[in-house]
Order: sequence, then C-alpha cells, then structure tokens
Amino acid sequence: MRPAFIGTSVLMTGLVVLGATSITRASRPRTDFGTFVESQLSEHAEQLFGFRQPLDESALGPFDGPDNLQAIQVAPGLHISLVSSSVASAADQIALWPDDSHPRFLFVCDEETSTPAVQRVDLSKPADSNATTIVTGLTSCDPVRRTPWGTIIVAEEAGANGGLYELIDPEHIAGPINVTNRALGTNTDELHLVKRQAVGSLSFESFAVRSDGTMLYGDELAPSGGAAGGGIYKFVPAIPFQGAAPISLPSQSPLVSGSVFGLRVAAHGSSNWGQGAETGKGAWVAVNLAGANVVDAQNNIILRNAQTLQRFTGYYRPEDMDIDPIAAADGVFRACWANTGRMSHTDSSVVENSGVKAEVMCLVEQPPSAAAPNPVTRTIPSVDRFVVGSEERRMFDNVAFQPHTGNLVVLEDNSVTSVKSVNPPVTELRGNDLWICLPDGKDDDVLTDGCVRFASIRDTSAEPTGFIFDGSGESAYVIIQHRAINDTLGAGNHGALIKISGFKVKADDRRGHDDDWDWKK
Repeated sequence: MRPAFIGTSVLMTGLVVLGATSITRASRPRTDFGTFVESQLSEHAEQLFGFRQPLDESALGPFDGPDNLQAIQVAPGLHISLVSSSVASAADQIALWPDDSHPRFLFVCDEETSTPAVQRVDLSKPADSNATTIVTGLTSCDPVRRTPWGTIIVAEEAGANGGLYELIDPEHIAGPINVTNRALGTNTDELHLVKRQAVGSLSFESFAVRSDGTMLYGDELAPSGGAAGGGIYKFVPAIPFQGAAPISLPSQSPLVSGSVFGLRVAAHGSSNWGQGAETGKGAWVAVNLAGANVVDAQNNIILRNAQTLQRFTGYYRPEDMDIDPIAAADGVFRACWANTGRMSHTDSSVVENSGVKAEVMCLVEQPPSAAAPNPVTRTIPSVDRFVVGSEERRMFDNVAFQPHTGNLVVLEDNSVTSVKSVNPPVTELRGNDLWICLPDGKDDDVLTDGCVRFASIRDTSAEPTGFIFDGSGESAYVIIQHRAINDTLGAGNHGALIKISGFKVKADDRRGHDDDWDWKK
C-alpha cells in the first residue's frame, strides 16, 4: 500500500456510488470487471484527469504534412499551440526558466547532433526565430534540468562515457560555448560551462535533484548476454548546498565534489541480491574508485565498469525520472523512472518478436534504521513497480508528474508497425502515445489506479519527448521529435516544440485528494 501521505483517487471506493446504471453493470455475472473499471476511467476522465474523454486508440499514421500541430492528436478538451519551430528537429528534454510558474525561457537538449547541443528558447519571440544555440560539441545531449541553486544541468546519452555539464547564468550566455574536449570537459567559456566529473560518467537520461545537491540518476543500458542492464546511482555532495540561488561562480555548486553510490536491492542483512531482486528495500553501496578501469586517465568515473565489478541492481534501459510533488510536500523523497523494455511492434499487433514489457519504477528514500545506519547516504532506498506495461502501453520513455494532483504522464518510444493480419498480410502504422496515470490509492497494492491515453502522435516517423508541466499543472510542453519532413529541411533548426493546455486542476483539490468527487455526475 502506498503511504498515507500521498492523496490519491480511490477508484474502488467510488464504485459504490456510481449510480443505478453502473451498479447494474457491475452486478451482471458475465461482465468483465476489469473492462468495467477501464470504462469508469474513461467516463470520469474529467474528474480524474482534467479533460473530457481519453483517446480510445493510437493515432493511425502516417501523417507527413508540414503543419506540426497536425502531427499530434489530443483528447477532447485539450488544446495545442506551437511554441517553437526553430529548435533542432531532434530536440529532447526541456527545462523551464527561471521557474515553473512563470517561465520566460525553455532550455532544450539536442539528442542527435553536436551543433546545436543545447538551445535556449525565448517564449516572448515568434516560434520561427526564438531558439538560440548556447552550447555545441556535446554528443547526444538528452536530459536537462533547472537546479535549486539556479543553474541548468545537461548530460549526454552517450554510452559509458556520457558526461554531465553545468551552465552558470544560462539566461545570459551569448554563446555558443563550444566543448572542445569531452573527456576533460575543456570548452571555450569555463566560467559558464563546467563538466561535473564528480557525479560519474554513463549514458544519462534522468535526474532527480534535491535542494542540497543530492541527486539520483540512471544509466540507459539494456541487459545483454546475461549481463545486467543499467544501474541507478546516487550522488551525495561533499558540501551540500544551503545558500541562496542563483549561484554566480562554478565553485559554488554542490556538484563540485562528492561521493557516488550504486543501488543494490535486497542488500541489507541478506546475500540474496542480484538478478531477480529488483523491488524492495536495498542499500546505497559506495562506488569503489580503486576498481579496475573505474577511474580513467582523465579522472572520469566510469560507472558502467563499477556496476560490472560491484554488481549493482540492473534495469532494462532506465530512462527519464521525475520527483513526486505530493510526496515532496509531505517531506518524503519519491522519484519514479521508466524502464523502456523492448518491443518489435506496436499495440494490437499479431506479431511480436521481442516482448520485454515496459514499466515505471518508484524509489522512496526511507530513513535508516538502527540496524542499518548509513551516515553518508542518510537513507535506505525502497523500490516498487508503479506502472506495468501492457499490449497497449509499450516502451516507456519520458515521465512527468502533474503538479497538485500526483498524476503521472508517461510517453512511449515504440515501434510504429502493427501487423493486423498475417494471411493475408495486412499492416498499419500506429503512432506513439502519451498516457496519464493516477496515483496509487488506499487499495492493497502499490500500483497506479489506472491510466488513460490523452494524446497520440500522428506522424509515425516521430516520437514524443521532453514532456513537462508548468507550475499550474494546467499546461505542458512537449517536443514531437525528429519528424521526417522537418529533417529534410536541412541542417538548420526545424523542430516541433508545442504546448498542450486545457488540463483542469480543481482549486479545492490541490494535493491530489478526491474523496469529495461526485461520481454520479
């Protein structure tokens, strides 16, 4: 059961007051109860999710027209607008600046090129001319976050050697700053861009950053040949941040120095840790810097080598990560991330050649017990599955919590080919979907109480990425990444950064509680 500090929608409690029609349906002996519950998610979408009705199925492709707004289908009651067509076509994750409530700028990474690597989007300017390149020379820049101390961090999804960089005073970088040596972090303006070697190197896609500089992140690595997939790591700063933001000098950042720990689940008081032990309580184990090839000649900590030596718990391509705002408001640190899995075809296909289901995992930092004190990490990590993939929900990539409600958005990065019939052969293209999932209620499990599809990408050459809500929870930004028609326009920036608005957040329900909802309406 999810702890009581997180207010949630309690679907099963609501069923007893659904009205005569719903009660009759539930009492029919041949009615499938799971299908009935799914129907209630749809019928009460406005109360649960803040829009009128979810989409019944993935968008049918292909759409290859030039209008970026036609490349996505959204649920009734939601609206879309173009924010920038001048970001890179492969723009990825997004950070809001200077805050979530009144952003003036967006910062984005470019996953596929080194020029640009990082861009700043001025929301006051026209969509076709509002992106400025401020960093070049990185490889596969993917995650980007605004830190509590007033900087922007970006990192590379570049295998074992991916690095993390910090931008000081990013609003005023005239740029572009060019990284001339990735191994060393050498660049053309080291007062405003610094490689943070202390956090280690891996294939970055996720961050969960605490106010003092403590940080969780994962290695986007698939298991192979029996070797474990990507690990989850924790950085604890040597000097926690306790000052006022924003910092003005690179030396003021808590990322300057610290210790790195790898996650082992089932590692307290037991030798039964390893493959198969992915959920439950665990321990943060200090990375052994003296291990073979863990620290390279340029002083980078190669965490993938540390995982091989120390056998940290592995997951199937840990991707994006976000912090639960409802838990945080109650003083509990809970971070959830996507394990993407692998599928060869999209939903409802009669052919599937892989079939490793996606999942969303959540880690809660619990205080150490007297039997297992850890004065350095100060916590015991506990991991649970929160969203389980299905035939409809596949290859999770980005995740984002909605402020005030605790609902979690999950994006797909899936194959788009669906085989409808083998004899005769019939195929169709289905776009990647955007889902929104309820928190766990007071039932006897730790899983979401249900998910619905609220958007789908019509352009089957593309995928959604970088989804992030603003502070109201009523609007969000998302990128339709690498549209083929945009790629054909050449080396310039021809992307598709859009805004989805119209989510309803009840003014008297700002902490996720829904006990007062009238299910009869």
